[in-house]
Amino acid sequence: MKTSTIRFSALLIAALGIGSLIGCGPAHFIGNSEIPTAKTLGPVMWSQAQLADPAFKKINAPVYHDADWAAFAALGERLQITSVKLKQDFSQGENWNALAVALGVHGKELIEASQTKDHKVASTALTMTRATCRACHNEFR
Repeated sequence: MKTSTIRFSALLIAALGIGSLIGCGPAHFIGNSEIPTAKTLGPVMWSQAQLADPAFKKINAPVYHDADWAAFAALGERLQITSVKLKQDFSQGENWNALAVALGVHGKELIEASQTKDHKVASTALTMTRATCRACHNEFR
C-alpha cells in the first residue's frame, strides 16, 4: 500500500512538472525574420521578453561591456520590428498604437547608444522601454 502511494505521488509530481513546462512559452524563439509573419501575439512578446528581461537587469549598471552593447543593439532592432507588427496586425486602439510607437523610438535610442557606447542614453532608453512595456501590460494584459 505504501509503495503504490509513493509511486502515485512520484507520477503526479512528474506530470505536474511537465505540465507546468508546457505552458512556459512557445516551442522556439521567434527570430526577427519571423515577426512579420507571426499569426499570434504571444510568441512575439515571449521572444521579445527573452531579449528585454536580461537587458532590463543592466539598467544603471556601473559599466556596460561589449556583450551588453551587442545585446542592447539586438533588443533595439527587435523593438523596432515588433513596433511595426504591433500596430499593423495586433492593434487595440489609439493607446496601443502609441505604446507600440514608443517601443520603436526606444529601440532606435538603444541602437544609437550601442553604436556610440553612451552609457547614460542606453540606461535611459532601457528604463523607458521597461516603463513602456509595463504600461502596455497594465492596460492590455
